[in-house]
Amino acid sequence: MERITTRLAAAAAVVGLAVLAAGCVRTGAAATGTSPASAASRALPSPFTITANYTAKSLGLTQPESMAVGPDGDLYVTDLSQLVTVISPAGKVLRRWGKQGAGPGEFNFISNDPTDKRTVQESITVGSDGKVYVSDSGGARVEVFTPQGNFVREFGSYGNGRGQFLRPFDLVVDSAGDVYVVDDEAETLSKFSPSGKLLWTIGGATSSQDLVGHFHVTSIDSHGRLVVVNDDQNKILYIDQSGHVVDAFSPSTVGSSTGSVCEVSVDRSGNSYVSGCNNPGPTGPMLVYDRTHRLIAEWPGTITSLRRSPVFGPHDEVFALATDGSILRLHITLPGA
Repeated sequence: MERITTRLAAAAAVVGLAVLAAGCVRTGAAATGTSPASAASRALPSPFTITANYTAKSLGLTQPESMAVGPDGDLYVTDLSQLVTVISPAGKVLRRWGKQGAGPGEFNFISNDPTDKRTVQESITVGSDGKVYVSDSGGARVEVFTPQGNFVREFGSYGNGRGQFLRPFDLVVDSAGDVYVVDDEAETLSKFSPSGKLLWTIGGATSSQDLVGHFHVTSIDSHGRLVVVNDDQNKILYIDQSGHVVDAFSPSTVGSSTGSVCEVSVDRSGNSYVSGCNNPGPTGPMLVYDRTHRLIAEWPGTITSLRRSPVFGPHDEVFALATDGSILRLHITLPGA
């Protein structure tokens, strides 16, 4: 999360928690709430246990930055080496693809800060059909691959025009194959058809207050809503498939020295997990809310600090990137999760 690292010099890999609104999508103006301060002081159970730890060295990874789980349960990881690495749930490297470059199937992952070569901006997600989508920040495009790494197509180019990007970052695919892409420099979120046609764009300086700022999106909830972090506003936004904000929430910032949260992921029960903006860094807590906005668990950063929100697979697989670059396999201990 390079832009985050350069914007915030603080160093806490802290996790706040987003709240998923239960029930059907609301209409009309977005609602905003704040978690009670007293809730964070309660003694809370841990949300999961670590069942395996795959080190970056054992996987041949150089500072992994983004991770997704495919419909087959395999992990797809991007890192500083400009590669996609596919890893089995048991921690076995299955294949790799990509290289530095501007051609089809090549990547130019770049840093938000040209003087800092330690991290890059990019993201990876996998559709329900197994196709793999990678945001190529330096190439101002999104590339699409088969699960085996064969190049399928790309969309986007550099610029401010329709369907163009300044620096594509987070992205997610819905069940219909539509692709939602964050442009971190333009501060927009755009929806594209499966063929790469632009359907709509929201955000930017002239938008409503909730949509002014930098977005992060990795999850779609059970109601088909994008669950989006606006880290400048410290809000979780729920955006429907037409691009309307139908709900909003300001999560607790307990344990965060900056009071900012940056990423939300959602498990099958509607529990929400949000990582903080200070990655990598020293330990901090992860807070877990259920779908009724109730704080139900805390992961103490003193055990192992997480770099990103957990990712959830189709067969109850749960994985997370730790701040030391390792990949953790987790077992959720929350009731009903």
